Order: sequence, then C-alpha cells, then structure tokens
Amino acid sequence: MVQDEIDLTEKQILRRGEILGSATKLFLNEGYGRTTMDNVLALVGGSKRTLYKYFPNKEALFTAIIEQVSDRVLSAFTPPLCEGIFRETLIGMGARYLQVMTSAECISLYRAMVAEAPHFPDLADNFLQNGPCRASQHLAEYLRSHAKNNRLRITDPDLCAAQFMGAVRGNVHFHAVFNGRVPTKKETQMISEAAVETLLNGWSK
Repeated sequence: MVQDEIDLTEKQILRRGEILGSATKLFLNEGYGRTTMDNVLALVGGSKRTLYKYFPNKEALFTAIIEQVSDRVLSAFTPPLCEGIFRETLIGMGARYLQVMTSAECISLYRAMVAEAPHFPDLADNFLQNGPCRASQHLAEYLRSHAKNNRLRITDPDLCAAQFMGAVRGNVHFHAVFNGRVPTKKETQMISEAAVETLLNGWSK
C-alpha cells in the first residue's frame, strides 16, 4: 500500500482506485501531454475538490499510475511462500516478469513514456526510478541473499540482476512494443529457462 493510502478509509481507497483505473486508460490512450485533469474529472465524475484531494496535480496522478504498474512488475520477483530450488524459483520469476512486461498495460505505458520522454524529462526519470530501476534493485536483493548458498560468486548483484532482466526481455519486448507479438506461455518458459542457465553458468564458482 502506498503512503498516500495509509490515512484513507476503505471507501476512500476504493474511490482512489476508481480514479486511478479510469485515469490509466485515459493517459495510455491519449498520452501524458494531451491529458488534462479536467479530462480525468469528466471521465470519473465527482467534484474537482475530491480529485485534487487524492492527486494534487497531473504529475502526481501519472506517478501513481507508474507505481501501480511497477508494483505488478515487482510482484514477479517475489519468491513463493514455499520457496523451492533456486534455479526453479528464478525461472518462475523470469517467466512472470516477461508476462507482465508484455502485458497490454505495460506495453501501452512503455509506448507512452517513449513518446513523452523528450518533452517531460523529469517524468521520464520518475518512470525509470519507479519502474525498471526499482524492479532491478528488488531482484538484486534476492540474488544477494541467495547467491552464497547456491554456489554463485555474484560480485555485483546489481549487474547480475540487470543482465538477467535484459536476457529475459531480449528482442521479445521490442516485438511486443512495435508489432504486438506477445510470446506464448511455452515460449515465455523457454526464454526464462535460457536466461537462468546463462546466469548460473556466468556467475558460478
């Protein structure tokens, strides 16, 4: 749960979620530059006072959208409660990560950021810090805490995490972004398995 939600009632949290859901569709369809808070208000209804209570400006609203999508990416790197073999756990993480990264919502957000980055550099930096960088740091922490017990000499967990995520995305992400080609479940599994083998072979003791 994000900091802004801590003091909200259950009803307010639901309302905030409704606004966020509607605004997400608007931003991804129209782009950041062409979307205004008035557009959002016309879509979600209610008063301007209520909208600005939850999100004081357009940037705050878009940041919340980035964080929400980022949370879904981070969830891909959360090990299962009954964690098993390190290799299998990593394969599962990689497969879930690729599924999220090639989802319609993530692809739309990525396209929007590529289009808007030259015009809104601060927003682009916010996206990098709350999205890709945050996910990479999360995975690096997992690798740091599990490397020793799995006979891996990971001298640079941050680099290892970035390499693994890059190997999983590969050209598949570009195909999803530019021509809508999304990998099948079987292809996703095979891609993740190959990325894990590369990681284990490259960082083994």
